[in-house]
Amino acid sequence: MALAKEYGLYVFDLDGTLVDTRLDIARALQKALGEAGFPQPGLGDVTKAIGGGARKALLKLTGLQDDELDPCLLENFAAIYEQMCCDNTSVYPGAEELLKRLKERGARLAVVTMKYRTPTHRILKHHGLFDLLDAVVSFDDIEKRKPDPDSLFMLQKRFGVPLERILMVGDSMTDLEYAKAAGVDACAVTHGYGVLEDMRAAGPRYMISGFAEML
Repeated sequence: MALAKEYGLYVFDLDGTLVDTRLDIARALQKALGEAGFPQPGLGDVTKAIGGGARKALLKLTGLQDDELDPCLLENFAAIYEQMCCDNTSVYPGAEELLKRLKERGARLAVVTMKYRTPTHRILKHHGLFDLLDAVVSFDDIEKRKPDPDSLFMLQKRFGVPLERILMVGDSMTDLEYAKAAGVDACAVTHGYGVLEDMRAAGPRYMISGFAEML
């Protein structure tokens, strides 16, 4: 399924959209939680927790309330993950080709992620995707994060692209809510970590099972 129109700015989520990061995130969470005396989560539980940033993932996996989470646990996870974030992470099939093709057509490309800046840049550079992007917005680059649309409006202003020519591509309800809040079209990818029934019910303009469908 080709898209119904060309867009001037494509905004991509990272985890579960362009790259599969589950295994390295799981290993880092297991190590950090184990060291803090918590049960080590399985890959399935980690997959369900991805999408809202590290803090929210730790809250889901520990059952703690926000004010009960020890900042040292979050810091330890971040430090551990930085060291292993490229060990097993892989680019989804067709992602690099899609970015190259869109760039050849003159589109602007951006990533907006809830991941911290250091692992975000490290992963993108390791897999040769960083230089294909016109902007990378990570967790520590902004105060208002997805699904708040502030970062998308920032990109819209930076590149001068009207909202009707912006497409948000992601794998979670957070991404779809982000697009809706900004008033832009959304494309849900089904190869990621989101619950398909929830995303389908949200009614994104597109749902794809592979990036070839965007060409």
